[in-house]
Amino acid sequence: MGIREDRRRERRAAVLDAAMEMIEEGGAKAVTIAAVADRIGASVGGMYRYFPTKQAIFVALQLRAIDTFEAHLKARLHETSTDKPLERVIAAFSCWLSFREIAPSYHRLLDESLSSVERTLTDGQAADVHVRLDIIIALCASTIEGAVTAGALAQGDAMVRTHLLWSALHGLGHFQKRDHLQPPHLRVDALKDALFATYFSAWAPT
Repeated sequence: MGIREDRRRERRAAVLDAAMEMIEEGGAKAVTIAAVADRIGASVGGMYRYFPTKQAIFVALQLRAIDTFEAHLKARLHETSTDKPLERVIAAFSCWLSFREIAPSYHRLLDESLSSVERTLTDGQAADVHVRLDIIIALCASTIEGAVTAGALAQGDAMVRTHLLWSALHGLGHFQKRDHLQPPHLRVDALKDALFATYFSAWAPT
């Protein structure tokens, strides 16, 4: 049983690795069950034992990307002192921008799934991804709650603030491709600093 499960995990990993390569080469539209089967030298029928649909492959890839992002986020928080609550907020939320540098393919996959107005997953599949994202969001919210407890920020709904900061930085990340055309004060790093300063000012204790 153990050997069979190991082989199954290895086969699933090979499918996801191949699908990710295809996304990098030709975008999400390049991924089909038949194309992935051909890439790894498997039969189409054999593929259905691991992933019954193309959407199931995308769910697994998104969950893998979320796991990678969560590890990056936790590492950044581990490096930031708990005695500096606002720096922890900045470290947590800036991870979305730095994730693009350390794992561009996974960042692009998550970015596209969060930005797309099209519903490409079933409600059940979307719920699986949503549950994992909620863990990330809660971790970010905890840094805001920590800043409130430390007196660095005024009382307020941490989840609302988390969604506001996350969405602002998500949108800001789309400007990175223009950095080489912009003066220094309009590049993403400078805008990110201004964004945090604006929010922290609005949420400052009175």
